[in-house]
Amino acid sequence: DMKREIIKEFDMLGDALSTLNAQFSYRLMNLCVKAEPVSLLSIEAMIEGEPQKLEECARIGKEDDYSFQIFPNYDDDISALAKAIFMDHPEFKQEMRTMQVDISEDESKPDMQDVYYIQVTMPEVDDNRYDVLKNGVKAFYEENKAQMEAVSAKYDAKFATLLDGESPEDVKKVKEARDKQTKTWYEQRDKIYNDKLQEIEDAHEKWRHQQKSNKINRSLDRKSGSAGMPRP
Repeated sequence: DMKREIIKEFDMLGDALSTLNAQFSYRLMNLCVKAEPVSLLSIEAMIEGEPQKLEECARIGKEDDYSFQIFPNYDDDISALAKAIFMDHPEFKQEMRTMQVDISEDESKPDMQDVYYIQVTMPEVDDNRYDVLKNGVKAFYEENKAQMEAVSAKYDAKFATLLDGESPEDVKKVKEARDKQTKTWYEQRDKIYNDKLQEIEDAHEKWRHQQKSNKINRSLDRKSGSAGMPRP
């Protein structure tokens, strides 16, 4: 019946808007400011001639919000992992490091061994990257907004057909419900957008603060080194 048909279309509209929001969120996470585990999902390393997802050939740790530690399952694979990370995210800073790990089964007889891993750090949000990130986020937002509006218009046309000849009260009810549903998803999209912009602002502020303190330290160094002492 007609009611069931309208409910079905309603659910489909909700699913379509929800999917667009999920895509938008995923794309913003790949414009990395913080170390987002999602950004590693698309990385594939060539291991013995076979492409392997990062989580299949390495263990991933995080020591803070801005860096990952990538531990290869086998030491031999470390350069393949480094290359794969670079191919997918050339902006990430990579550093080979070692960590002392106790690999013994017996706690009373520690067997310390050097374990090699890749320290992956998110690049700082300097003035240049600040502009690139903001422009990227804005472009994705505009695209998502246009897609959502196109989906809403498509379903409006379907509702108009289904409601043809129905009473004004029923038409009004459906329109109100539709407005409420799209408003929910539009607000969620805007929240994703604004949260990301805030994250970029915070990271840029952190970088500016660092620059300022570096400048002060350099100036103090110059003053302390100006008493005729030879500087290295």
